[in-house]
Amino acid sequence: MARSKCPSCEYHEFEAVPVTTKSGQKFCLIQCVACGTVVGTLDDVKITNVIKNAERKMSKFLENLNRKVINVCNRK
Repeated sequence: MARSKCPSCEYHEFEAVPVTTKSGQKFCLIQCVACGTVVGTLDDVKITNVIKNAERKMSKFLENLNRKVINVCNRK
């Protein structure tokens, strides 16, 4: 089996380095141990967290909308 090599220095060991962007998004950079050349990225977001956050936001939105509809209906 062939060994992966860094495209810059041809070293063969890599590491995952966690990074957070200015907007708070988390990634892992896959980089060469010897020279630090980035050869890939992995998204650190877990889909279950994304779904739970979306559900929570949707629930709050629907509660707010429901309150507004009730207020409008009670004015008549």
